[in-house]
Amino acid sequence: MTTFLQSRLAVVLVTAIITMCTTQVDAATSPLYRWFLQRDILIKADCWEPEPRIMAAGLGFTGILGIPGLNGSNGEQICRAFGGTWNTFDADVDPPMRSITSAASVLSIWIGYGPWAIGKSGFPVEFSWPVQPSTVSPSDFVVTLSDGSHAHPVGASIFPNFEYNERSTIVLVGDFGNRLDPDNHPDALYPVRLNIVQDDTPLTCIGPGGKMASAVGFHYGDGSTPMTGYLGDSGPQLCAAKLSVMDTTGDFGPFVFSGALPNHGVALYGDDAQYRLRVMTTGGFSRDGVVAVMPTDFETFFRIRVHTKAGEVIWITETGVEYDIDGATLEVVGLAELGRAADQDPWVQATYTEDHDNQIDIVLKGDEAAMRQITHVHIPAGGGYLPFYNPGGPGNNPTPGMIYSQPGPPDMQPVWVALDHPWTVTWFNWLVR
Repeated sequence: MTTFLQSRLAVVLVTAIITMCTTQVDAATSPLYRWFLQRDILIKADCWEPEPRIMAAGLGFTGILGIPGLNGSNGEQICRAFGGTWNTFDADVDPPMRSITSAASVLSIWIGYGPWAIGKSGFPVEFSWPVQPSTVSPSDFVVTLSDGSHAHPVGASIFPNFEYNERSTIVLVGDFGNRLDPDNHPDALYPVRLNIVQDDTPLTCIGPGGKMASAVGFHYGDGSTPMTGYLGDSGPQLCAAKLSVMDTTGDFGPFVFSGALPNHGVALYGDDAQYRLRVMTTGGFSRDGVVAVMPTDFETFFRIRVHTKAGEVIWITETGVEYDIDGATLEVVGLAELGRAADQDPWVQATYTEDHDNQIDIVLKGDEAAMRQITHVHIPAGGGYLPFYNPGGPGNNPTPGMIYSQPGPPDMQPVWVALDHPWTVTWFNWLVR
């Protein structure tokens, strides 16, 4: 029996035992989820386009959300049985659990998403407007799979996009297919379409000026193209990029989830943080599927395309270098919206605590005239640049024979220059259902 089949058999047995013990528990009893993640607070939350729509959606990874015993003495063996990975570090390093594995415990899923869930999958959905948190519910979503069946999530949450100036991504928790590559395996099962449907609290998007728009009827996918992170080069890619003046208003969230904050540009770089080029990916991002992206990693993953007035293309590839753009200056300071600054060596990979959402700020300084000539953000994903992995990636110590989600492809994303109008939303409704 292969390692993969042995692992899946172990998962089935463990899941069956725990399911029998939890069948009497209400699926959405987490008070932290209800009181903090469904409370309607938006503070300068980003809109990514003038009109509301789904910009991206798809299965990111399977089987690693809700792992019993993850924090125990046999955590590694259990995690690997569920298909997760487990990174290794030098003996003198004591990293937090999230730097060791991207798998999540049963308790953390209950807190962040509502249900008691065992061995579930993650399915992020990115919207062009922030959503009204109190209207987010599993019953809003129906996922059509490649065999024609419908999958219904057991949980849905704005987590980990909990900061008040984010909240335009919803992560679904449920069963949405398997890990087989649709291009190479006839038994591959994967999503092909997402529909938002009517329920008792219809999912609502909030736009500039508090404009409310029902998301009922929104859909993504054509019914045949695979929407899965297990297809080649299907890992995280950019779905939006917006340039604005640096503003930290709303760059915080409920205190119970704020261990990685403050992580905005001003907290990391002070007065050098003059502008932010905020990008949103189609899922969480990592170097290998586990470890964090660092504030010093601009040159590892990104470059910026600028057009001069004469039509010449200039590539911004280095941090700390002043680029001359038609007599104006532009400099990349570093990355932000990752983890918080720390008193002792904040850039150490193994102990760095990141927020693990799908937004990154490329922090810039220089002249406004130069900023206005930015046209694209590029992820080369090759030629000396690393690709991004979502949290289902292999890490640095994968289980032999196990299937992991794929790295992302090269990607070029147009930049929305929002220097004259930031296109953000501030909106409050204190009711919690």
